[in-house]
Amino acid sequence: MSDPAPELRLLDAVFRLQKSALADARAHVAEAADLDLADFFLLRTIVLGVDTPGGLVSDLGLNPAVVSRALTRLVKAGLIERRIDPEDSRRSRVILTAEGERTTAAIAARVRPGLARRLRKLAPDQVESFLAALEAL
Repeated sequence: MSDPAPELRLLDAVFRLQKSALADARAHVAEAADLDLADFFLLRTIVLGVDTPGGLVSDLGLNPAVVSRALTRLVKAGLIERRIDPEDSRRSRVILTAEGERTTAAIAARVRPGLARRLRKLAPDQVESFLAALEAL
């Protein structure tokens, strides 16, 4: 019997999609680099233009201590650099190193095919609507 409540159907669907998509992504991240999935999301978020620790905390909804530890790991791994903000010396900025850019691109290349298989289950016009709806939510 199908539950007609769209709110609960949303919860069920997001849970199942998140569980399967993140499991696939986690495996690819581990195969491509000595990183965990949260590290990859931090790198991706930096690629997308968020370049301060506070911005990463806010954008990803993570605990500041988690972000701080992850950034320290990524610096030690040579994937990012921390720099003092030239406009505000109280603030630091993070940038990807060349190795960080290569690693992020390599992981993305491994993750994309599985995600593309999922998206191919939708008609092309549904893909854009689906992604826009997720972003709105």
